[in-house]
Order: sequence, then structure tokens, then C-alpha cells
Amino acid sequence: MKIKRILSVSLALAMVLGCMAFTACGGSKTGNGTMTLNVGSYPDSVDPALNSAADGGTYIVHVFSGLVGFEQDKDGKMVLVPDCATELPVGVATADGKTAYTFKLRDGLKWSDGTALTANDFVYAWNRAADPATGADYSYMFEVIDGYDDMMDMYDENGNLKGEKKSLNVTASADGTELTVVLTVDVPYFHELCAFPAYMPVRQDLIEANGDAWATAPATYIGNGAYKVTELSQNRMVLEKNEFFHKSDKVVTEKIVFAFNDDDASLLTNYKNGSYLFIDSVPNDEIKALRSGEYRDQFYVAGQLGTNYISFNVNDVALEGFTEADKAKLRKALGLMIDRNYVCEEIGQAGQVPAAGFVAMGLTEPDGREFIEKNGPKRDGAGYYSVKDADYQANCDEAVALLKEVAASSGKFTMDGNKASGFPTLTYITNKGTGNEAMAAYLQQVWGNYGIEVRVEVQEWATFLNTRKAGDYSVARNGWLGDYNDPISFLDMWLSDSGNNDCQFGKGAHADYAGYDGKTWAESYDAIIAQVKTSGDAEKRFELMHEAEDILMETGAICPIYYNTDIYMCSNSIEGFFANPLGFKYFMYSFVKK
Repeated sequence: MKIKRILSVSLALAMVLGCMAFTACGGSKTGNGTMTLNVGSYPDSVDPALNSAADGGTYIVHVFSGLVGFEQDKDGKMVLVPDCATELPVGVATADGKTAYTFKLRDGLKWSDGTALTANDFVYAWNRAADPATGADYSYMFEVIDGYDDMMDMYDENGNLKGEKKSLNVTASADGTELTVVLTVDVPYFHELCAFPAYMPVRQDLIEANGDAWATAPATYIGNGAYKVTELSQNRMVLEKNEFFHKSDKVVTEKIVFAFNDDDASLLTNYKNGSYLFIDSVPNDEIKALRSGEYRDQFYVAGQLGTNYISFNVNDVALEGFTEADKAKLRKALGLMIDRNYVCEEIGQAGQVPAAGFVAMGLTEPDGREFIEKNGPKRDGAGYYSVKDADYQANCDEAVALLKEVAASSGKFTMDGNKASGFPTLTYITNKGTGNEAMAAYLQQVWGNYGIEVRVEVQEWATFLNTRKAGDYSVARNGWLGDYNDPISFLDMWLSDSGNNDCQFGKGAHADYAGYDGKTWAESYDAIIAQVKTSGDAEKRFELMHEAEDILMETGAICPIYYNTDIYMCSNSIEGFFANPLGFKYFMYSFVKK
């Protein structure tokens, strides 16, 4: 799940998802009325199938409900609970060695316009999200379901059906009260998948009548969640309580207004004057004062399963003419020049954890150890480069050595001591935000110290997402939050056909590059991920996932900066709010105290 900022605050990453602890404001039910909140700017999409950002996911979970949901238990921890389903079923082995789950739906489920919701709505939604014609970034999330591979092969290179239309092995009972899904192999995180926005039901009639525009107007953006949308503009989304929601008795607040705003200074001003009761970002230069001043009891830090990183486009035209091996060396050199401790201490200012690998902290191995304790080529937890403060100069020396190697082998630039001359100019793109822009300025300076010119381009959030997705960039700010409690959530996003593959691995010119032990990206990386998803051996799965991370990091195209946590401000007047480590904010059961 994509995140909007590089700024995060870390106290200590106590976020092992076996516990999945939440941060919450309050508890007793005494109010109703309206809450005005901010979790981001105007979203790129609020279509459950097409959204891939954390802010969009937050809007979606208020308007839609899946088979499974997340709630807080009495200890404030996140637990999976039946939502549209009556219980969390156990997978049952089938005669052909697959696993079937049968979900019984609650009686009387309805959409927010009062029409009946049935298991067929889930069948349609899941097939739509998986269908390559839809273009969903998260299509690969349905790969665990039988029939997915056939769907991926049902169109020719021009997008035309090669034969009969294929579908997932997901069926509704004749009366629409049960949904049966068959997995190729059982996975430990399937219930979590069923709680993810991409797995939520949508209305076939509205989508077929309106196309993608169905999710842009209140009249057609009909959900089955706690709230219904009554206004959607460039400035705000207004939600009102959905009387047909199956847990409507738990919803206290009549109206939620999500104000769209990505100006950090404006956000803080609106928070301080009471216009906003919640903000998901603050100005970088205000952090110290907010943590220690009058707002310290409204300034929250929460565990978050994520990694902030820089992505390089493997098909970048700025590096055209260099061999793929030399490109990887250049990217690694640029990554080694970054002082991650400086970034954490001076830009983040609150103790973020420097990242020596891509898969985030908080994910456990079958033996109970953390995944990152075994990362790196030696499986010793040292990572793929040193993030020790004392080793920074050695990293820079290695970076210069790599530059000199490429200068000699390519003849495309020269080195005079530690400075390059004639090195291609790079463009670094980022979205708005004081932390994001501070990071951009830092990269400009540190890379400039080595003679590498960097231009910075600040884009609006939706534009930024689509620029990265299209591969129309050289270097970009990036961040990823896990979608469920398994390392594969950080690894399958880099499949050749993934919509979240911003580095463009296995796409365009890179598709033909056979530099991975003589194999292409599809033959090597994609094949490993396929093995992970079809293996029932837990230890083997994790061995393969470490191999996948090795391949990723060897490209140099993914440059982890730090493992992030979540920072926000929540008014003391709000009760019942909680946030989870996956990046979503939950206000459906919150309210303003009288």
C-alpha cells in the first residue's frame, strides 16, 4: 500500500504484527454530530479495485465492508473479525489437493441504497479486480485463488480474448447466502486478504452503466459500509451514516467530513483552530515543538509495517547507453552515498530506524525470529549494506569506487578524485510535503557533492502516483506499507505484471534482459514468487522470499531509507478512533465527546 510521506516518527518499532497493536483515542459513547478530519489530499481513486494508496484505503473502509474486518479488542489490539460473513471459516482440503473456504453471509445484508447484497456481488468484485482488462494495481493479490493463472492468459497482446472468458474459482450458492472460494494452496493470511479493500464487494449494475466514473459521484458510489457518500469534490468527501449497515447500531457519529489538503502548514493551522480534529501530517520544522509543547498529548506515534525508500526506474532514459550491469552499479553508488542516520536524526528528527533491506521490521519467521534478522546475502541480519554511523565513510568510498568502475567501462563520464564530470542529469520526483521536500533537498546536496546534478520535481499526489506507475521518471520518493502479515506483501508487488511495480522490473526494455543467472526477470524473480505462493512448506517459503529480496537489492533499483512508523495528531475530544500498522485510519465507531 503506497504512502504519502517520507516523514515518520519512531519511538521504537514495537509493531510485531502477531500482536498488531493499535493507537487509539478514548472510549465511552457520549456524542454524535459531525467530525472534520484530514488523512490526505484528493485521492487518485476510491474504487476498491483500483486504489493502491493508504489514504484511498481509509476512505474505502468507511464506505465498504468485506467478508472480514478489523476491530479493536478490549486491550486495544487489532483482531480479525467476521464482517459481512457470520464467522471466519477454516479451509478444507479438496479432492484435487486444493483448499476451499466457504463463507456464510449475514442475513439481510444491503447496499447503502437499500438494495439487497448477495454473495454474487463478491464473485463479481473479485473477478473484476483480477481481470487484466480492469488494470487493477492489486490484480496479483488474487493469485492465490484457483483460476487466476487462466485469467492472466485469456487475452492476446492486443487485449483481445483468445477464447472463452475465464474466471476465478469463486462461486455463490443458488440463494446468494454463501460464497465458496478455492485456493491453489492454503495461505496463512487469507482472512487478512478478505479484509483488504480490493476484496470488498462492488455493484455490477452501476459499474457496467457508468464505467470507471461510477466511483466519482455520490449517486453511483454505493457501498455497504458504515457510511455513505453524500458529497465528493476536489475539496472534500462528506460521509453520512448508512442506515442499512449491518452494524449501524455501533455507529455514533452522523457525519464525517474528510477534508482534502496536503499543505502541512495549512493542516496544522486548521488543527490548532479546531477546524480539523485529526491530521495525518505536520510541518517538518514543528515536530520538536509539538512533541514537547502544549499539543504533546495530541501528538501520536504508532507502529506501522512499512519501509520508506527511493525507487529507480530500470528503464530510465537518462541512463540509456549504459549496460544493465553498470546501471545497477550506479544505482548502488547513489544509495551508498545516503547517510541514513542523518536522514533519521535531522530530517525525521525523532529516531527512525535506518533500513538495510526492503522487507520491513515486524514480520516473523517460522522459528519466531524477525525476517530482517536473517536478511542480507549472508542471512546474518546485517542487511545489504551497513547502516552503522561509523561505516558511512566506508560506504561513500565504495560508492566512489563503483563510479570509477563505470566511468572506465562505459566511457560516458569521467572521475576527478571523488567528483564525476559529464554524469547524466537525474530528475527526482516527489509529492508535496515538508518532509518529502527536505529529503529531496538533501539528495540534491549529497549527490551534488559527487558531481551528480539532480533536478527536483514536486508533483500533486495523484499525478505523482501515476507518473511512477507509468515509469515516466528517473528517481522517485517511495514508500510501502504491508497489506497483510506476511513478507510476500513486500515482494509480490515487483512481479513483471504488477501495477505496483514502479521500478518497471520486467517491463519494456528490461523484459528482455537476461542478467539474473542467465534468466529474465520473469524467468527468475517471477518464478520465485510463484514458488512462494504455491508452497505449503513454511520454511521453504521464507527461504524463497529471502532469495527474492536478494535479487531485488542486487539491482540497486530499490534504495531503502528507513523502516517507518506513523505520526498524526488527534484531538482529545475524539473517542473510539484507532489506526493500524497497515496504514488505515478507522473513524466509523468514533465520535466527539460532549
